Amino acid sequence: MTDPNDLTPAERRACEALPREAEPPTGLEDRTVALLQARGVLAVPLRPLAAPTRRWHPAWLVGALAASLALFASGIAVGQFLGARSATIAAAVGLGSSLAERTQQVQRTGSEYVAALSALLQETDTSDASRQRATEAALGALGAAAQEVSRLAPSDPLAAAVLRGLTERRRASQPPPPTRNVVWY
Repeated sequence: MTDPNDLTPAERRACEALPREAEPPTGLEDRTVALLQARGVLAVPLRPLAAPTRRWHPAWLVGALAASLALFASGIAVGQFLGARSATIAAAVGLGSSLAERTQQVQRTGSEYVAALSALLQETDTSDASRQRATEAALGALGAAAQEVSRLAPSDPLAAAVLRGLTERRRASQPPPPTRNVVWY
């Protein structure tokens, strides 16, 4: 029987009714692997095939808990420090005070600025470097004050003139940008 078409219809139905795959007997794979390992064909695994369950070591858990508590406590301490510092700055500046009190604070600070400038003029060290540093510090404070006045009163011509003068002075003190001569062919 070499030709599959030589089958009768009953034989053909019987062949088609046969299962296409046969299930191996239970435990055949385990017995085969054990036999091959015993003969040295397959290597014996160093760890079991089943995934081991991970257990956290108690010392590691205690260390992790201590680290998390330390991180939490340091966050609270930094927050308290920054909050206290902000409150101290606000109290020094007088943010919680009335407009009249803040105006007096600006007037006192301006008077202290003028007194500090006159003290600089009385200084015995008249070297060019020290005078230059003093001038830069005074003009820097004047520029910051003029900037704040221009924000307070945007149409004030005096604050605008001071800022314009300081900007021109800064530009004049900077070296000119290098020029490049380009020859086109």
